[in-house]
Amino acid sequence: MAAAHPKTHHSSSVDAPAHLASAGPVLGERQRAYLLPGQLHVSADPCQIRTILGSCVAICLWDSRRRVGGMNHFLLPASSQGHPASTRFADVATRTLLEMLQALGCRLPNLQAKIFGGASMFQKQDRYAISLGAKNVAAALDLMKSAAIPVVVQETGGTLGRKIMLNTDDGIVWCQRIEAERKHSNGL
Repeated sequence: MAAAHPKTHHSSSVDAPAHLASAGPVLGERQRAYLLPGQLHVSADPCQIRTILGSCVAICLWDSRRRVGGMNHFLLPASSQGHPASTRFADVATRTLLEMLQALGCRLPNLQAKIFGGASMFQKQDRYAISLGAKNVAAALDLMKSAAIPVVVQETGGTLGRKIMLNTDDGIVWCQRIEAERKHSNGL
């Protein structure tokens, strides 16, 4: 991947749904990006990246020296041989995120990670260890350990979804827990 000048590189992503576009703290003028599962976004310009997670995991990476950041949103812990590479998998999504940040001049020793998600929304908590959410969290932690990137914040597990917002210019991440609507049977 060719290196891009940090002030001229702009990544494209999906616009935020209307109900998220005005939600949450916004400081100054920032671009906005909304990630669907399997997407990622990096920006050298001030940008607020948002996503909603259940069992999926988001890794937020930030370089304090370059003041550049990015986020991925993956669904599954690892790709398998013989299948096409997809950013729906932790390994591919994280490798791609790192390559994009390095193309903007970031160096691995300057990166820090914040990891969110990995809920087990529809299983009892005593079965969390075998849940998809737990496997996604383990994959994220292993990938950061392999890359020697310190995890400075981890908000994972539990039974609630999360809404995440990352400011790429200052590295601040907001995490709001959200409850899924649960349908109750009245026995009729």
